[in-house]
Amino acid sequence: MTLISWIKLLFCYSTHCDCSVSRSKYVHMLTIEELNNLQDLLSHAVNPAEAMTLEQLEGYLFGLAMTPDKTRPMEWFLDIFGESLARFTDADQSNQRFACLTDVYNRLNILRQQGKLRFPFDLEDIDPPMLKRLRGWVGGLDRALALRSYLWMPEEILDQPEMSEDDEKIMTCLMVVLGVAQPDKIREIFEGTEENGEDEHEVWAHLVGQLPQAVETLLDYSGKLDVHRTAL
Repeated sequence: MTLISWIKLLFCYSTHCDCSVSRSKYVHMLTIEELNNLQDLLSHAVNPAEAMTLEQLEGYLFGLAMTPDKTRPMEWFLDIFGESLARFTDADQSNQRFACLTDVYNRLNILRQQGKLRFPFDLEDIDPPMLKRLRGWVGGLDRALALRSYLWMPEEILDQPEMSEDDEKIMTCLMVVLGVAQPDKIREIFEGTEENGEDEHEVWAHLVGQLPQAVETLLDYSGKLDVHRTAL
């Protein structure tokens, strides 16, 4: 299926999904102590410009937790800190900071297994600062999903001339995440917007509105993959 076909599917998907949520603007899945620990961890980046923001790291850990496969912390470091990585005064400080990171991951993973991991934004009442936070969070989520892209969409499925309805749904959800996190990767979605009386911001906002259902669908799919892998 061509990229243009996927773009069309994105808009078909939005007309059939219920994106309403009933929670406050933003519900941190992390405690204040965990957030402070993660912010402290990020402060050790050698080049802060390369490192994730706190919102990106929250989304990244959410994505790691919803991935139905174990990932090693060594796989995370380049994503979190950038090519310059991080600097610590000694091994004890390093071990302590990274223990906080893995503790958060483990707790979120338990929430996923219990069915309690949820998309944390309320899109019915969102302001510009919250929208900026959302974009950072989704950017982190997208990078986490990319670590195990072959699980979310195996090559043998991508190579098929036609996908099943379930596979199309998962691919569409992945494209929604990508479109919000990195709209430049699917510029085709913005083509012809002026003729339709829309601008790029409206199209991007349309994708944002699909995020709650997309994330919930991926979480559900993750649980199914987990069961399947455990049964092997």
